[in-house]
Amino acid sequence: MKLLLRFAVVLVVLAACFFGGATLLPKQMEVRQTIVIDATPEHVFPYLNNTTDWKRWCAWNTTNDPSLIYLYGGPMSGAGARQNWNGDKFGNWHMLFTQSTAPDSLNYELKQEGQTIKSTGSVVLKETEKGTIITWRQTTPLEDSPLALYKGAWQNYKTEQEIHESLTNLQTLMTDNKQNTAKK
Repeated sequence: MKLLLRFAVVLVVLAACFFGGATLLPKQMEVRQTIVIDATPEHVFPYLNNTTDWKRWCAWNTTNDPSLIYLYGGPMSGAGARQNWNGDKFGNWHMLFTQSTAPDSLNYELKQEGQTIKSTGSVVLKETEKGTIITWRQTTPLEDSPLALYKGAWQNYKTEQEIHESLTNLQTLMTDNKQNTAKK
């Protein structure tokens, strides 16, 4: 009987920790990554603004999910451009460019099929003497449940890694393009 009582107390304490810990977690995911690329915003922006170019540098590509299939709609670049991708690892996603101001910024909405929550993101380019500072931000509201908040904390970590990888890939692509242009 004492063992059963101890087990019940441990369960109550664990449940209190689980629910209490959830109250300390943020109610939305906020990811912000920055990188400097040795190129002008005019050279970098077309790779951001064209939906078909995203698969060349974005972490959400066939390198990380070989089963990905892409579909495009609307204009190929700028506001109204759409990209859908579906894969075994990433699932089915829809991205819409909501605002495009060349060569300074791009805003988008991102939604996973079957989910009601929509992420919003922006990529801002600022020219400096060392090249272009690119700041990518993405915000996603979370459902108000302990499980969703814990899942959101993990998803926030994963998204930070994916955006960092994407910006690093873009930096490599721009460096390779610069070197190839210099060889000609």
